[in-house]
Amino acid sequence: MRDAYAPPCGVGACTGLHRSDDTPVTKRKTVFLRLILGCAIAIGAVRTSAAQARFAVEAAAGVDASTRAHVERLVEAGLARLTPMFPGTPKRSCVVTAHQSVDSLPPEVRASLHEGTAGVALLGRSEIHLILDESRHHPPHDLRTVVDHELVHILLDQFVGEAAPHVSRWFHEGLAQELSGGPYIGMSEDDLVIAARADRLFRFAELDQDFPGDRSGLRRAYAQSFSFVGFLRRRFGLDALLEAARQSTADGGFRAGFVAVTHGAMLHQVDEWREYVLTGSGAPLRFLMRNCFSFLVVIGFPLLAIAVIRRFRRDDAARRKLEFEERVEHADERHHD
Repeated sequence: MRDAYAPPCGVGACTGLHRSDDTPVTKRKTVFLRLILGCAIAIGAVRTSAAQARFAVEAAAGVDASTRAHVERLVEAGLARLTPMFPGTPKRSCVVTAHQSVDSLPPEVRASLHEGTAGVALLGRSEIHLILDESRHHPPHDLRTVVDHELVHILLDQFVGEAAPHVSRWFHEGLAQELSGGPYIGMSEDDLVIAARADRLFRFAELDQDFPGDRSGLRRAYAQSFSFVGFLRRRFGLDALLEAARQSTADGGFRAGFVAVTHGAMLHQVDEWREYVLTGSGAPLRFLMRNCFSFLVVIGFPLLAIAVIRRFRRDDAARRKLEFEERVEHADERHHD
C-alpha cells in the first residue's frame, strides 16, 4: 500500500527543505525526491521480507549438533540452487526438522509419510521433516537429494500462490524428482518398460490427489511421474510448466493450466510419452542389457537340459552295450570250457 512507503514526516521537514518555496523547479525536485525515497523504502521492504522468509533447521531428540549443522548447510545449498528456478520465492518461512527415525515424528506427520521415503513436506504448515535413518549414502537416495526434493515441494507451493491446492500430486512429485536429480524410491525409467508393455501404467487422473498406498504401486507412481514431467520439461521448458502449475484449477488440476499455457491436449502428450518410453528413451535396450545374464539363463536352460539328457542317453546306451558284450564274452568262455 502507498501508506507503507510514505515517510513518517513530510519530506521538507526531514530534509531541511522549506515548503514555502512553491516554484515549479522546487516542486519537481520534491516529487523526484519522494520517488527516490519511496523506491528505497520499497526495495528495503522486499529485502526485509525475503530475509524474514527463512528456513530454520531444528533437530529432534537424538540428533546431535553436528548433524543439524550438516542439514542446515544442505538446506542453504539447496535454496541457493533452487530458488532462482522459482522467481519470488521464498515467500514464507519454513521449519526443517531432522529426525533420527520415524519414532520421533508427530503422529499426524507419520500418517503422511509413505513407506520407504526419507522426508515429507507439509505444505499447508510450511514444514519439512527429514528421517535420517531412511536416507542412504549415494544419490538419488542420499540426504542432499532428499532435502532438495522436499524444498522443491515447498517452493512450488509458494510460487503458484492461490493455485497451490489445485496442483496435481503427480506434477508435484515428478517435478521434485526432476529438479532434485533422480527417482525417489528406487524405480527407474527402465522398469516402466515392463509396466507399459503390460498396460499397467496409471492414468494421471488417478494420481491427481494422492498416490497408491502399496509399495509396488507407489514406486510405479513415482517413476511414472518423474519420467513424464522430465519429458514435458524437455519439450516445453521449466518456465512453461511452472506457469501451467500457477494456472491450475479446482476442476482440471494441472491439466487445465497446461492447456491454457501450451494450447495443446494433455492426452496427446501422454500418448507420445508412452511411445517414448517404449521406443525412444533407450530404456528397452538398457533393460535388455541389465537383464542379459538372466535372459541367457532362461534361453540356455532348455538347451542345457536337452544336452544333459542326450549325454545321459549316450552314456546309458554305452553302458548297456558294454554289459551286453561282457555277457557275450562270458557265454563264449563257458561254451569253450
